[in-house]
Amino acid sequence: MKNLGAVLKELRKEKGLTQKELAEGVCAQSMLSAIENDVYIPNANLLVNLANKLDVDLNEISLAANYSISDYNDFNETVDKLCNSHQYQKLLEFLEDDTVADFVETSQQMQAYYYYLGVAQLQTGSLDAGLSSFKLSLAEVNHLHLNTISRLAYLAMGMIDVLQNNKTGAIDNIDLAFRNWNEFAYDENQNIIYYLAALIYFKLNDYQNSTAYLVDGIAFIAKHDSHYMLANCYFLMARLAQEAHNDDERLEANQRKDLFSELYGEQIFKDF
Repeated sequence: MKNLGAVLKELRKEKGLTQKELAEGVCAQSMLSAIENDVYIPNANLLVNLANKLDVDLNEISLAANYSISDYNDFNETVDKLCNSHQYQKLLEFLEDDTVADFVETSQQMQAYYYYLGVAQLQTGSLDAGLSSFKLSLAEVNHLHLNTISRLAYLAMGMIDVLQNNKTGAIDNIDLAFRNWNEFAYDENQNIIYYLAALIYFKLNDYQNSTAYLVDGIAFIAKHDSHYMLANCYFLMARLAQEAHNDDERLEANQRKDLFSELYGEQIFKDF
């Protein structure tokens, strides 16, 4: 499994940045080089600052592989493009076009269509409409044997619950998303499921459960020899460590040490 240094280096290169450009205003270039080569583990504030410089948004997630909404490849490619570039308003307008909806035929395509419609509505602030769309995406599924997109829909509803201050609903949807979790064939989109559960608990200020899902998610990603969503996991863990600053100094130090030692499996520098 790729470690933190490899993930940061990969993200930096994807953004077309040199080490000097990424380090500017954040840390010394020599420190960034040490981080990328796993000689030094950054503290939480440094890691969050690097994430900000890399323009990583914890709330914006692209699927590893998108789902088909139609037999027409042009429609599927448009969904891919708009989702991957996070152009949710354009995605919403595209999906609401009658021409597109008329070519959604199978139950699997219908589920994907309503899932993406819900995502577009959620991301553009239409929470109630998004909730309705996610429920429609789940209308014909076997709730005892959920596929990946169904689990993602439950977690998306959990995110809406958080935004509407419905803590009980959010936790219930997390539990539903993990129902009969061991009965599945692996695909990389399942990496998102652990991350979204952790993100929901983070937004609920439940840092213990958020950390637990992140740690389990990292192990899940490693087990399947993947690296997809690792960056998000690392940066969310850093945000959790930042939030520990609200506690007393001893508790803060212990929490941050435990968070990062559990995540990286390495000893943390004393000046962390």
